[in-house]
Amino acid sequence: MTRSDNNNLLKGDRLTRKLDVVATRLRDLFGTPARKRKLPDPLELLVATILSQNTNDVNSHKAYVNLKTKYPDFMDLAGVRAGEIERLIKIGGIAKKKSITIVRVVREIRRRFPRFNRRHLKSEERNSLIDRLRELDGVGYKTACCVSLFALGDDDAFPVDTHVHRVLNRIGVVNEKTPDKTYLAVRDFIPPGKGYEIHINLIRFGRKVCTAQRPGCSQCVLFDVCNWKEKSLQVSERAASANEEKVRFMLLEEV
Repeated sequence: MTRSDNNNLLKGDRLTRKLDVVATRLRDLFGTPARKRKLPDPLELLVATILSQNTNDVNSHKAYVNLKTKYPDFMDLAGVRAGEIERLIKIGGIAKKKSITIVRVVREIRRRFPRFNRRHLKSEERNSLIDRLRELDGVGYKTACCVSLFALGDDDAFPVDTHVHRVLNRIGVVNEKTPDKTYLAVRDFIPPGKGYEIHINLIRFGRKVCTAQRPGCSQCVLFDVCNWKEKSLQVSERAASANEEKVRFMLLEEV
């Protein structure tokens, strides 16, 4: 084993141990998130993830319901004009861009995936499937990982959104500039079977405590292991009064 290989193993071990500390403390704070008994359809989850981009959960969920009511089978969206979809999802924001993306993605899925269902998608190795999904125009690591985690029930998948990215970098688990780079840095070191739990609890933590502005450091269960140079013991009223219902509500858990 080369010195470089040994250093990488040590780095990976440290990363896994710190992620395990984060998982344990957030589990004590929020509990273990329970999966829904029935997993969503992979295509419906993919479309819902696109709709969730750059908007709040309430509006993106309304956009999803509008679209699903009009088109119960999302495969039919391959033959729909983007303008019709745009009208239905307008409340979710960036409707023109999202409508074009949805039509394009569904058309590509019909061409590249003869069987876009849970059984066939689960038969592929995770990283290989995520790379294949990323070949779809408009699908990145986060969306591909959401399909694996939420629709396929893969508890080792680990989507990285803005909340997850912010928290992991603030506390010093990684030091990366973008969510994609954070994902690539941690994806092979998530404690086995803990991807769903850590993902959900990091989002809750990022919305309620480690907020983008004025985080509640004085209430933080990770304060002693956090490397953020700007952390403060000053009480943050904004974090303390975070609406618990909004913290718990997540579009992808409602598909």
